[in-house]
Amino acid sequence: MSRDEAAQAWEAIAEGWAERVRTGTDHNRVYLLDTATLDALGDVGGLRVLDAGCGEGRFARMMAERGARVTAIDLSSRMIELARAAEEKDPLGLDYRVADMADLSPLASGEFDIAIAYLSLFDVRDYESALRELARVLRPRGRFIFSISHPCFFTPSSGWETSVPNSFRDADRLYFKVDNYFPASEIRFRMWPTAPTELINYHRPLSDYAHALRAARFLIRDIHEPIPTPELVEKLDFWRGYLRIANFILFDCVKAGS
Repeated sequence: MSRDEAAQAWEAIAEGWAERVRTGTDHNRVYLLDTATLDALGDVGGLRVLDAGCGEGRFARMMAERGARVTAIDLSSRMIELARAAEEKDPLGLDYRVADMADLSPLASGEFDIAIAYLSLFDVRDYESALRELARVLRPRGRFIFSISHPCFFTPSSGWETSVPNSFRDADRLYFKVDNYFPASEIRFRMWPTAPTELINYHRPLSDYAHALRAARFLIRDIHEPIPTPELVEKLDFWRGYLRIANFILFDCVKAGS
């Protein structure tokens, strides 16, 4: 999928996506990734943060509420329009721009303390250029935090085998099937069953990410694999599946100093 095709696909789902995340329908973000990402970020007060692939701006606003000075970019102009509308309604000092994270030429080198790609790097075809550009706009020893679906489990041929067809109950799950880990490949999907168009995530083996991070002069400080709280697991059987496989992985990286 070309850059323009990817932008058009996200344009097509922008309103539906904004409603989904702004109403808390995306439970993975609300119950897993928000907390894990904020914990990894730590105190962002006064820091210059780049949100790469910000969508309609939800997480950018969360960082701004914690005192960060946030510049947020997205490939979709409609997503940025929705983000700017939220900023006009509740100003937090956010700077939203339409941009491709694989080409950050409008941004100065060394401009940011932290860059974040919250479930967005695996949407980018030219991720190696994106990593080089993100490294360029970070100061020496600046941090880069990104999350993706866990590539060890979410491959082009993965999914739960269940005793009851289409069941979401963990009690009905037999095992999680993983196949075709190699090579890197596209995964086409619809964000929700009635979404107007398909999107693409790029599945890549972990070693591909490690090699690309090293080439961009990033060092991996830590890795997190978020899991639900015991209270959440006890409340809803569905979440037990998140203890049987890791759904997401979060990398906490630092740019090597000059």
